Amino acid sequence: MNYESKIIESAEFLLEQEHKSSLAIIRDRVRFIRLLKSGEAKTQSAAGKTIGLCERQSQRLWRIYQEKGLAGLQKKPAWGYWGKLSSTQIAHLRQFILDDRAETLADIQVYLQNHLGVSYTIGGVSDLCKRLKIKFRKGRPVNVRQQPGAIKDLKKKQKIEK
Repeated sequence: MNYESKIIESAEFLLEQEHKSSLAIIRDRVRFIRLLKSGEAKTQSAAGKTIGLCERQSQRLWRIYQEKGLAGLQKKPAWGYWGKLSSTQIAHLRQFILDDRAETLADIQVYLQNHLGVSYTIGGVSDLCKRLKIKFRKGRPVNVRQQPGAIKDLKKKQKIEK
């Protein structure tokens, strides 16, 4: 394929754009196109290997260039995945947990399915809670011989003595 005629930007312009870009991934993408334009690499595979890409990734870069041009390659990649829930749904989930209506991960899973319409596995709910830094508060263990209300009486007596 004659890449010199298919690539409309000049090699000097591509070199200039390569030096301007601050992100390494964008710099590599522009370098890929520049290598094809200048003839330093005859194939997509050779240009990709020069910058450390496999053949399939090189084909993907060439397809992006054909569809969107150089601007498509210079677009910052959208990194990260925030999950299935929107910020308002996360706020509703936090409120549900703060209201102490959830005792187990299964309770949260049922709430997510019934009220928010989002399905998670138990492991997914666990990962979601870790990501949102939600921790379940465990009550202190109570002695089986302790009488109900004894703690309140003890606290009242301590206040009177002070």
